[in-house]
Amino acid sequence: MTQLKDVKIILADDEKPMAAELCSVLLELYPDLCIAGVAHDGEAVLKLAKAHKPDILFLDIQMPGMTGLEVAERLMTCEDPPAIVFATAYDEYALTAFSVNAIDYILKPYDEADVERVMKKFEKMLARASVKTKAGSQRDCPKAAGVRKFTVEKGDRMEIISSDNIELVFAKDRLVYIRTLDGEIYRTKLTLQEFEGKLPAERFFRCHRNYIVNVNQIKEIANWFNKGYLLILQKTAAGKGMEVPVGRAYAARLREYIEL
Repeated sequence: MTQLKDVKIILADDEKPMAAELCSVLLELYPDLCIAGVAHDGEAVLKLAKAHKPDILFLDIQMPGMTGLEVAERLMTCEDPPAIVFATAYDEYALTAFSVNAIDYILKPYDEADVERVMKKFEKMLARASVKTKAGSQRDCPKAAGVRKFTVEKGDRMEIISSDNIELVFAKDRLVYIRTLDGEIYRTKLTLQEFEGKLPAERFFRCHRNYIVNVNQIKEIANWFNKGYLLILQKTAAGKGMEVPVGRAYAARLREYIEL
């Protein structure tokens, strides 16, 4: 369990016996973990997170004063947010949990197999984050590297989009959109900077102040004016492949992704 050695965890549950139970399960499975703190309400969670900067946070959804979902939304605005695992007695919160980029959720009462499943997922995230990419990505933080699904609003529902299905993310008129491989475009509440920190570094490249592109979708690279480049993406079901500019400030980093 070397990947989990000294990983810092905060537990949040308004029921003290449940918090103690989760703590016991975690340390029994992974004795090298560091339980940095235990909180029983939302404000206490935020204070502990600010003080200890945990790697992962087990967060009860129903807490007094401030719900776990509200706490997660606050933490997601931080520069280096922890990975979040929601704990709830009701699986009806699953979709909402993913809307704030939780890596997973577990049901109460805590089951050892569920806790182990979540920690193995986090361990894989740590392993991926430790692998050097060609880009020497500044996003080697395991807390941000594991986001693989995002939610977008579609009518009165929330639709989940896998990062595998994202062709590019772009900004237009101060709004940010996701374009999928099938040509669908969705508006999102995240900023480009937030996407840059959350999308897998080995597959997504910030090529322009207004664009993040899936490098697997680049078909050709054309010379552009002023020693710049133009990325020509694969043709999608929607028709002709898009042309995406590479900003001058990003051209050098492009060479680190693709040998030019």
